[in-house]
Parts: sequence; structure tokens; C-alpha cells
Amino acid sequence: MRILNMEFGVRQHIYQGAGCAATVKDILERENWKRVLLVCGPGLYKSGAAAHIEEYIKAAGAQVAVFTNIRPNPEAETIDSQGVPLALEFKPDVIVAVGGGSTLDTAKGIAIVGDSGKSVLEFIVMKFPPGTKAVHNTLPMIVIPSTAGTGSEVCKNAVISDANGLKLVIANDEVLPKYALLDPDMLKTTPPSVASATAMDTFVQALETFTNRNANDFTRTQSLRALELVGKHIKAYVANPADKEAANGMSLACMYAGFSLGYAGIGQDHIISHPFSEEPFYIAHGDACAMLLPAVIEFNGLACKELYRQAYNALTGERLSCAEFEVDYLIDWVVTLNADIHVCGDQSMAEHGYVEAQHLDKIMQHPVIQGALMRNGTADTTEFPRHTSEAEFRYIIKRTAVYSQAQSDHAKDRLEEV
Repeated sequence: MRILNMEFGVRQHIYQGAGCAATVKDILERENWKRVLLVCGPGLYKSGAAAHIEEYIKAAGAQVAVFTNIRPNPEAETIDSQGVPLALEFKPDVIVAVGGGSTLDTAKGIAIVGDSGKSVLEFIVMKFPPGTKAVHNTLPMIVIPSTAGTGSEVCKNAVISDANGLKLVIANDEVLPKYALLDPDMLKTTPPSVASATAMDTFVQALETFTNRNANDFTRTQSLRALELVGKHIKAYVANPADKEAANGMSLACMYAGFSLGYAGIGQDHIISHPFSEEPFYIAHGDACAMLLPAVIEFNGLACKELYRQAYNALTGERLSCAEFEVDYLIDWVVTLNADIHVCGDQSMAEHGYVEAQHLDKIMQHPVIQGALMRNGTADTTEFPRHTSEAEFRYIIKRTAVYSQAQSDHAKDRLEEV
């Protein structure tokens, strides 16, 4: 029998609500931080959408250096050759990161390298396990997300790409931001396609942490609340990220899902999404997660029907009993949602270039998938709702191709009807 000790808690200062980004001024004054490295998404900085954050920093009497060379998939080379040298030269007291998941992960990369003299890739989980304490000076962070998606602002994970575009994970308390300011007003300029992809990332994280076998009472409480908020607000948020109620709901959902992610962990969906967001497909991470979700639910349904019933009721507001619920109800709800918010630009896997004979074997050799197979070797040790062999991972990918094609066809049919 698999028995887990329950670990839970919130190890940072969090502010949430419209206008809370202004709190950065008070934090800097309280902490007596006088030198700030502002790491900001280039689009946000160029458009002036983050100008008020810089003004708050300056109003606190702090000097500012700005780093905006953020790549969609943060690259170790950029962090090592540009971000870290700027930090070493400027000697900031704190990093203030403003932007989406890529911006926050870039800031985390700079922060954990600190004055170690090492490459950021020296801190990935294989070389710097989660409980490892840094013996060098790292940098504290204040993060202000501009998307409701990854939950990076409230968890100790960061994803960094190597020179080959391979996504590698840092997971350590050293990259947990000291302060997170979750201001839904920061979401209002999010483009619809980004709103859709990031919102689906929140949804998938909430569902996977809810069903993960490492989940406990604390994480399931957070995950279930995230699912309730997603069900209520996701469509309105994608339709109009400036909708204050919807944006606030998705900001909260992202926070709750992020709490759970730091303890319970993910499932097969997030594992398989990695190769699909890399060469040659370059599908946005949240879109890849959304595309995979129906097939993952179908596969896991045999093992966690009751948890899926609770998730379905939270998403829809229904109160179906065990006898009334079928896993297909949740699958259908997700398929309809994917179509309604146009995930993957209404394109199928095939339209993104996927050819089974050409790509499936290569995808299965991806280090993230191979690592998951090693960590989850038996039914007793697996963290997934259902033990998943290599053949079953292949099955999920094949079923995803079927679901994504059906979704794409449905989207095209609807356009013809208009």
C-alpha cells in the first residue's frame, strides 16, 4: 500500500486582487531593497503595459536595470550570456519579474544562478534536486504575472531550454518567489490565443493535480476550487480578458492550481506536452495540454472515475451522483470547451505537422517521457492515476490525433455554418 506523508503550506507572501501590483512600492520600502533588476516581457515593456510597475519601483527610491530579452521557451544560453552578467554587473537587491510564464522562468534562472559562477543548467533537477540548499548567494524575487496560466508565481518550478531546444526543469525552493502580486488588471491586454492557451494550462494543472496519486487533502482542496473557478470563468475570460470578474476568477484559479502543482505534481498530459511544444511542432504549451486532455481523461477514466465525477461537478455546477456520471461526460465537456475557445487555432495535430510514422518513435525518446517511465515503473509507485507503460503512452498520443482531428473538423463545420 502506498502511504504518503502530507506536506502542505504557502511559503511566500501573496497579494491577489485588482490593483495589488502597486504593493511593489511598499514591499521595496519595507525590505529596504534599493537596486531592482526588472525582468519584463518585451511586448509588455515596449507597449507601456508595465510602465506603471517601473514607476512604482522608482517611487520607492530604487534604481532600476531592465532585462527584456525573453524567449517564448527561456533559453539557458540567453540567461547565461545576458541575464546573469547584467545581474552581476548591476548587483540588484531583488528581481522584479513582470510577464507570463517565460518571463517568470527567465527571472528564476537568473535568480538561482546568482553569484555561483555556474550555468543555469547546473541547477536542473538531475543535478540540483528539490531539497538541495544553495551555498552561494541567490536573488529574492517579486513576481507580477501578466497571464493566468503556468502558476509559476506560486510554485518552485522553472522550465529552461538547452541549446537543442530541450525543455529541462528546475524544481527548488530557491526559485520560489518571496512575493507574488496577482493583479487581474495585468491580464486585460492578453491576446485571445494567449488567453486561451494559458487558461487551459491552468485547467489541466488543476485536473492533473486533483487526480495525481501524490495529492493530499490540502492540494485537492486547492485543485477543486481551481476547477470551480475555471468552469465558471474560462469562456468569459478568453472572450474578453478585460472582463474584471472573469480575469479575477482565472487569476485565483491559476493561484490555487499553482499551489497544488508544487506538492502533488502533474500527470501524463503535461509529460507528453513537452515534445509537442518543441521542434518541429512548436505548439504553445497550454494548447498542447488542451489537445492531449480528452485522450488522457479517456485513458485514466478506468482508475479515477470518482475523482473525475467530482471534477465534472465542480466545472459544470451539476451534482451528478456516482450512478449518474460517466467519464464520457467530462471528455465531451473538454472537447466542446476546446472548440469554443479555439485551442491550437482550431488545427489538428496533423495540421501542425504530426505524422505518426515520422514522429511517434522520436517523441517517445524524449527525456521527459523516458524520465516519467522510469519514475513510474510500477502500479504501486506511479504518481499517475493509472500506471502507464510505454505502449500506453503511445496509445494516448494516437488517441490525441483522433480527438484533435475531430475537433478541427468540428471547428471548420461551424465556420461553414456561419
